[in-house]
Amino acid sequence: MEKFMKNNINKIISIFILISPILDLLTGVCIHTLKINLTIGIIVRVLFLLFITIVTIFIFKKKKLIIPYLIIGLYFILYIVGMIIYKNNGLFFEIQNLVKVFYFPIIFLSLYSIKDKVDIDNKVLIKTVFLYLILILIPTVLGIGYKTYEITKAGTLGFFNSANEISGIISILTPIIFIMFKDKENILLKAILGVIYLVVILMMGTKTPLLSLCFTIGALLAYLTIESIKNKKYKRIIIAFSILLVGAFGLILVLPKTNFYKNIKTHLDFLEVEHITDVFKKKELIDHFIFSQRLTFLEKENQLYKESNLYLKTFGIGYLNNGEETKMIEMDYFDIFYHHGIIGFIIYFSIVIYLIIKNIKFNKTYEGLMLKTSFLLIIILSFFTGHIITAPAVSIIVTVIMMKIFNDKKTVI
Repeated sequence: MEKFMKNNINKIISIFILISPILDLLTGVCIHTLKINLTIGIIVRVLFLLFITIVTIFIFKKKKLIIPYLIIGLYFILYIVGMIIYKNNGLFFEIQNLVKVFYFPIIFLSLYSIKDKVDIDNKVLIKTVFLYLILILIPTVLGIGYKTYEITKAGTLGFFNSANEISGIISILTPIIFIMFKDKENILLKAILGVIYLVVILMMGTKTPLLSLCFTIGALLAYLTIESIKNKKYKRIIIAFSILLVGAFGLILVLPKTNFYKNIKTHLDFLEVEHITDVFKKKELIDHFIFSQRLTFLEKENQLYKESNLYLKTFGIGYLNNGEETKMIEMDYFDIFYHHGIIGFIIYFSIVIYLIIKNIKFNKTYEGLMLKTSFLLIIILSFFTGHIITAPAVSIIVTVIMMKIFNDKKTVI
């Protein structure tokens, strides 16, 4: 058994990544159709987390992990004690959210401890993201599935539940998709997959994937320009920008027919704004249009935190207020601080930041650029849209991307 695990742990993790879209589809069905809050997705992911922690300690003999595991475990106990004493209701809901949020530092720490054994192929990530895309496309074409938004705005999400999480996964994997276009093999298949990607992100109606695509293209153009100037291949710059202009023109023609455009127009009409530039004239409009009222939620959460006692400020105010679920800010760094207090915040980010600073490196290759772009998207989206490092479905993808960066043995920038 021990030999099997050591020889196949990378395959096991790869299979788990590949079945992620199926788990999220089942989660959507559980929540929307069966009305079950405890979903198959979270159950399987927690079992996988327990499996990885056990394997790292007992199979790979990573005894040093016991101390950070115990520290996290002690925090869990202190958090739960606070919920029992000061909240006295919805304990299961609080524990469920506690595990979901701390999923990332635990799985990150665990996989880092065996990073020499973890080398997930880009093809696994590309297959995973296109499985998500196809599972959105097919129900949409058939006219079934769930809407991205419950009211007003347009959009389709297949049978998935969380628009934020699925958008996050597609967004941070967008640079990995670009790695697929590095060579000219199977160009027809790649072109078809590229069209599927564009169709789905425009049908979903959310801003994040499209903005991530623009960010990735910007990084790619900067890379091509610098490399072309270095190698005095100026024709490549002209070709790259010509392709960009043709693509941008085509997108402008198609955009008015997409759910993305309809939602932008609906939002502007709701705010009674004629031109998008007028949004930036008032703080309230910026908050509503750019941040989807996250700044308002931040102020409310900050007020709840200020009104809490010292214990809750230290270990977290939790996810319920007077028995009712509090509205998440959907800005991961703030959500972790307020919901898990000063101690929870320190434990969480001391693990994450330490591992990143100690191991982060990017090579000067095209793949290195795309990994760096994905890393930057993780940092940016965690702040602006949330559901990146606080959602198990997304954070496992984040962890795999970080492992790919850590395992890069080439020239460091």
